[in-house]
Amino acid sequence: MRQKAPISAIALILIALLTCGCLGGGQTSNETTSPLANSLLVVRSVEAMIGYNTSLSCVLNTSNGLGLNDQVVYWYLDGKPLGQSSTYFGFAVHNLSVNDVSALATGEHRIVVEYKGNADYAGSNGAGVLLIIPKPTPKPSTSPSPSPSPSPSPSPSPSPSPSPRSSPSPSPSPSPSPSPSPSPSPSPSLTPTSTPKPSVSASPTTR
Repeated sequence: MRQKAPISAIALILIALLTCGCLGGGQTSNETTSPLANSLLVVRSVEAMIGYNTSLSCVLNTSNGLGLNDQVVYWYLDGKPLGQSSTYFGFAVHNLSVNDVSALATGEHRIVVEYKGNADYAGSNGAGVLLIIPKPTPKPSTSPSPSPSPSPSPSPSPSPSPSPRSSPSPSPSPSPSPSPSPSPSPSPSLTPTSTPKPSVSASPTTR
């Protein structure tokens, strides 16, 4: 019985030391950590056509609207991881190649971007929509074919109708040429002739 007493005493001493916090591992700190600043992640919805590449983009800001630089964000499409990229003053991009876009079905696909936070900022995530539209099928261009010009059908030559006999038109009788009117001959000028006076012969006077 005397040998068991020291063992029980030692056990009581150890229990007392642990409860009093005398051992280094039992010390508790009263320091409180400051809460992390909030972050805001916005994902832009985008539309892409099969046969073309496209880019997914997001913006990681603080609650004050300042962009967080050099932070890692993780991209997911329909729940499947696409990869990661770093922010540049809050802006981050993930590119999809032509093959990546062509492998997707037409319609809407859900984009999710996750920021896991760091020692100063809390994590956040955002979501957007990727709309895949089909490539339009080119319609065959209907170039107007030149319509053949109609060849002139030989028109039946009209049978010569008997021309009516032309009655001999009366030859115009020669109109009498006007006879030249006789030019008036100059009338002889009548010069007054002096009538001869009877000569009186002198008779012999009788004395």
